[in-house]
Amino acid sequence: MSDQLSETAGNITAMSQNDSRVPIPVIIILLSFLCPTEFSLDIAGLRLPPHRVALLLLLPLALTRMVLSRQTRIRSFDIVFILYGISAIASYTYHAAQAGFIYGGSLALEAVGGYFIARAFVRNTEQLRATMRIFIVAIVIAALFALPETLLGHLFTHDFLHKLTGYHHPVGVQTRLGLTRAYGTFDHPIHYGTFCAALLAMFWFVERRAVKRRINATIMTAATFLGLSSAPMLCLGLQGGMLAWDRFTRTVRNRVALTLMAIAGLYLAMSLVSNRTPFAIIATGMTLDPWTGFYRLMIWDYGLDNIWQHPWIGIGLGEWSRPWWMISDTIDAFWLVTAVRQGIPSFLLLALAIGLLAYDVVKRSRRHADPVVPRIAMGWMMSLIALCLVGATVHYWNVLHSYFFFFIGLGAWMADPARSALVSFAKAEGRAPARRTDRKKAGPIPLNWPEPDYGRPYGHPGLAQAPAIPYGRPYRVAN
Repeated sequence: MSDQLSETAGNITAMSQNDSRVPIPVIIILLSFLCPTEFSLDIAGLRLPPHRVALLLLLPLALTRMVLSRQTRIRSFDIVFILYGISAIASYTYHAAQAGFIYGGSLALEAVGGYFIARAFVRNTEQLRATMRIFIVAIVIAALFALPETLLGHLFTHDFLHKLTGYHHPVGVQTRLGLTRAYGTFDHPIHYGTFCAALLAMFWFVERRAVKRRINATIMTAATFLGLSSAPMLCLGLQGGMLAWDRFTRTVRNRVALTLMAIAGLYLAMSLVSNRTPFAIIATGMTLDPWTGFYRLMIWDYGLDNIWQHPWIGIGLGEWSRPWWMISDTIDAFWLVTAVRQGIPSFLLLALAIGLLAYDVVKRSRRHADPVVPRIAMGWMMSLIALCLVGATVHYWNVLHSYFFFFIGLGAWMADPARSALVSFAKAEGRAPARRTDRKKAGPIPLNWPEPDYGRPYGHPGLAQAPAIPYGRPYRVAN
């Protein structure tokens, strides 16, 4: 028995050392997110930005890995994500034939590709931690490009690349609070800010060391500020609020239900005491530019009218109906764009896919052998909620579109845990049998079984000679 446990612990240690490395496809896709659009390839009149080139190369590898690996199974939410991609292609093709097929195919590639690359190559806690480490490096790099633009008032990156490549990306110098809104290497200050702000809660729960948590949060907050965009700052604020809620309500029973009731009551009270809707109050009162908030409200008003006029297949790439004074054809709301241009069925497929995945993340993370997974799942859910709410005021396009789906895929391993890893952990810990059907045979767990001393063998005599099981601490790669 002792030899068997020692062998199991050794296998877990070796596996953890391999898993602590950042998956190469993850490094490639993050680098492609940072690459400016001026580096796009022009192939037979088809323009391919760096992130789409990376997706074209990596998506076949991800799908092959999904199909052949014994550690993954195709689940219902995977199928619905694929159906959403097909619906996007079908909608745009119906309206614009070949041009629509190319546009819809690009959107489907960004969505399905971003999701499945994270889904296939990030499969456990240690791979997620490794991914988060490279993520914070990417945020620092993005901030280093943005900082001189904010302070000096010149968009250095895009101006230099315009002279170098000849491609002109539409940019404009905008100031707020006496500072310039930085683009960095991104297409828009909102994209830059959202990239830096999106994963705050997930970073908080993935990192175990309190000092490192605070350092990461400080870096993300400072980097987000350089974009001087209301929506990314709201994204940070929402996640910060949820982190505070978790901290102060841990001992409260039914805290989720009570919180939802409190939010509903607050919404009702605001509706009764004000002649404006709560959404209007938030949109115009919690932004750096009230006019921007008002304009977004108008976008929603007239955008909803377009949805009811074309509910099934949307309007494709056509012009959406709006007053003459709304000069821009931009719809600054990801969820609204999806419904207006692709139709309600396509929107519902996306909402269903995210809902099914979130449900399985919450459900299966509670039964995971690694006790830190439920907390990581909570961080992922907080970041997801923030991004979904921000998506009501920001359109996710180009890099940010693929980034959104890549983030969603980062949580899929918790909804589809690797069975072999769970079995190994359960056997090594001695806390639970490998299969549910074995529980009655195994009998109750002894009451005197000692609590684990993190990073050390348990005090049971059978484990006295077993090597240290790296349970409860980040794994380390031997030098």
